Amino acid sequence: MKEQYQEIYEDQLCPRDGQAAVHTVWITKSTCTRCGDEVLDFSCSLNAECRECASEYP
Repeated sequence: MKEQYQEIYEDQLCPRDGQAAVHTVWITKSTCTRCGDEVLDFSCSLNAECRECASEYP
């Protein structure tokens, strides 16, 4: 099975203070429509350790 990786950049507002941030999400694209994509890693441009933002990407 061939895995397909994708990097996504999303402009967001920080839920804590409303600052503009960029969320970078690395996912493995699912090869089946019954299974969702798997999030491999997440990074926020304001705070890479932020768990509040990371919880939006299960």
